[in-house]
Amino acid sequence: MVPSRNFRRFAWGVVAAEAIASGYLTVAGLLDPGGLVPGGDSAAARTYAAYVATRSLVLLGALIWLMAVRAWQPLRLVFTLNAAVQTGDAAIGAAHHQLAQTMGPLVFAALLLAAARPLGGLPAWRGDNSTPQVAGPEGRP
Repeated sequence: MVPSRNFRRFAWGVVAAEAIASGYLTVAGLLDPGGLVPGGDSAAARTYAAYVATRSLVLLGALIWLMAVRAWQPLRLVFTLNAAVQTGDAAIGAAHHQLAQTMGPLVFAALLLAAARPLGGLPAWRGDNSTPQVAGPEGRP
């Protein structure tokens, strides 16, 4: 069972929006961490921004790749992991009393979870309806 065309369009829209927003913040954090938060011009802030950028690029790359190859079950997991990251970002924004840094991530978390939900019962690869075979003691299914 393959997701509907409408769902695939919605999922691509979520992936594109996530890539644009997170990609922008990743690049901005690398180029000018002080532009994102006061005091962000230190060497420590630049190093931390590089670590965060690496993680962000890996998650975004996984979203784009899994969507492109239509790996529905792994995509569900990566949507959910990205939603967890966004929820954490929202918690940080709330702790610092920053409305935009709270609401933006919450909206993305909701969209990511909405994209993950329909993928719950789908087979892992390209609509393959076969049941996975478990290897027996001789190494054969």
